[in-house]
Amino acid sequence: MAEQKKKARKNGDNPGRSREKKGGLIRYIAIAVFLLAVVGLYLFQLTRLQLLKTDSTIVLEDGVRIAVTKRTVKVKAVRGIIRDRDGVPLVRNEVTYNLVLDADTFPHSDSDANEVIAQLFSIYEGKEEQLTTPSLPITPSMADGRWYFFVHTDRVSSSSRNRYEKYLAAMDLPVDSDADTVLDAMFRRYHLYEEDEEGNPVSLLYDKYTSYRIAAVRYDLEVLAFDSVNPYCLAKDADISLIAVIRDRVGRGTDFVSESKRVFCYPGYASHILGRTGKIPAEKADYYAGLGYPMDAIVGIDGIEAAFEEVLCGTDGEMLVEEDENGRIVRQTVLREAIPGKDVWLTIRIGLQMTAEDALADNIAYIVENAISQGQELSGEDANAGALIAMDPKNGEILACASNPTYDLTSFSEHYSELASDPLLPLFNRPLMGTYAPGSTFKVGVAASALEEGIITPETIIDTKGIYTYYDDYQPRCWIYTQSDSKLNHGKINVTDALRNSCNYFFFEVGRILGIKKMSAFMSSCGLGQKTGVELPESAGILSSPAYTDSRHLPWTGADTLQAAIGQGYTAVTPVQLAVYLSSIVNGGNRYQAHFLLGITDSGGEAPPASQPQAVGTVKMSEETYETLVNAMVEVAQTGSAQRIFSGYSIQVGAKTGTAEGEETSSANGIFTAFAPADDPTILCVSVIENGASGTSSGICVRDVFNEWFYSIGK
Repeated sequence: MAEQKKKARKNGDNPGRSREKKGGLIRYIAIAVFLLAVVGLYLFQLTRLQLLKTDSTIVLEDGVRIAVTKRTVKVKAVRGIIRDRDGVPLVRNEVTYNLVLDADTFPHSDSDANEVIAQLFSIYEGKEEQLTTPSLPITPSMADGRWYFFVHTDRVSSSSRNRYEKYLAAMDLPVDSDADTVLDAMFRRYHLYEEDEEGNPVSLLYDKYTSYRIAAVRYDLEVLAFDSVNPYCLAKDADISLIAVIRDRVGRGTDFVSESKRVFCYPGYASHILGRTGKIPAEKADYYAGLGYPMDAIVGIDGIEAAFEEVLCGTDGEMLVEEDENGRIVRQTVLREAIPGKDVWLTIRIGLQMTAEDALADNIAYIVENAISQGQELSGEDANAGALIAMDPKNGEILACASNPTYDLTSFSEHYSELASDPLLPLFNRPLMGTYAPGSTFKVGVAASALEEGIITPETIIDTKGIYTYYDDYQPRCWIYTQSDSKLNHGKINVTDALRNSCNYFFFEVGRILGIKKMSAFMSSCGLGQKTGVELPESAGILSSPAYTDSRHLPWTGADTLQAAIGQGYTAVTPVQLAVYLSSIVNGGNRYQAHFLLGITDSGGEAPPASQPQAVGTVKMSEETYETLVNAMVEVAQTGSAQRIFSGYSIQVGAKTGTAEGEETSSANGIFTAFAPADDPTILCVSVIENGASGTSSGICVRDVFNEWFYSIGK
């Protein structure tokens, strides 16, 4: 025995000491548990104070002391207004109130939660259209005085369908369960049945339709992560008359959140310019997070709204809200004032913009109607889209920018699928993104380059023939030769005659001698084949050159140079590029950046100072070249291809038309350019009508814009 004790001591296995150790360990555990409990309680209280910010009591003005719950809420900054150049609001704000279920004060018990929702439905009786449609893919239908319910997972998004299927799995229901089976399980889940002593359902506490509606809302609260930072919107644009009623009869669990809604002051106009606001797109989440935006922020999605988001958005404020035990607000204290966004003033004039859009639509309709009446194939009967842009040639300000077909921003969301699938692409901003062969409008630049390089003088005479026979393997024909039975030609003409008559032969010869290198260099200096710098998305287009064909592993031939000289071939430019190109010529050689921004002011501020034109290049052009070109374009308007549009017009106009061939099965595109007054232009217009067949016919809308500019606006 003594030997065993000795061995035990040697091995450290002393029973007394072991009992002593065990007792000490228990004490340590007890102390640790106590400390953890204290720390846990402290953390719980701290968290509760931070999230709910509960204060024991406050004293009201009448001396009554009550318990309150405090919470900090965000005060959304008012978004800046978008105005036209005269300060006329184009997009403004309208404050609305959304009825939301507030997770911090919403009842935890099923019976109380159901009763809150039922009371809200009762208050909204007769105004159900204001209520949010739940995401539950079960829809009701009444027949013979009874409600029937149907599952329609085919009518919801894939994410909604996935949520629904996970929900069914949680209730051990097959994904193909019928509506009544699912609703029965939901009524049980949310305790919407009156139960007997053994917990078996006896009857519904509400009628079946109301029970369905309550269950649908409870479903959303469960599957849509309803919590303190994610309230559930039960009704958007809530009727203000109901706010007091709901606060008095329901109170706890509900709240009204103000929302500033964008209002388009001229519905259906300037849609491609103004753009939309919405929730942060997933692909831009990191970008906006880096700027400090909350993930539920409303931002500009496209157009001016997106281009000037950081100017328009403003800075949110904070408010301390104190509520009594029933959820009624007893006091609100502003902690930080919200700073409204700045106003953005555009260069467009809304009256001119509306005229441009209406005139473009009317012009397209006229071309179609006229072509059908003539009965001639490919004469414009397929015209269906176009672009019209008006610019101040002295500074690059865009005065109007119309795209057809267009759409209405006020109903964009409800018609998005239809708009996105429309083959005519109404969402496509043709003045900035559409690329077209410039046709004969390109000849003005070719003439300018040839005059500057000394290839021709204003007096140079070229004996034009109907067929250009310089190359054996490519002998293009002038339009007058192909369109006349007697195979006419323009005879001996100078550059003014050539521009007035838009003679292809003349420019085949001049373009060949000038060469593609010098031709492309001059056109590039005018801004063709490159972005203009406008604030909205735009296409760079293409300028014909060996560099372009090399990039496509294609040869450059003499035929390509001839085609380039008359604005055909590979060249494809945007209407806004054409406006910059021609402005650079008619203003004497200055290329300005095209722009929509006139200025930025504080909310409600005075008009900004006149914008300073931003020169982005110069065009080599002598005074003699300038006068020759302007005089030639005046001839076009008075006695040439634009005579039908501007002959006898009270203000002297310069113009150039273009007809660009496309696919053999479609009418040619019609291009029309004009500026006025010719000696000191204040406005320059470019119109492109797809499949318009004739450059001349495409100028009717330009004349309408000039009428508005000179006679209605009084510039």
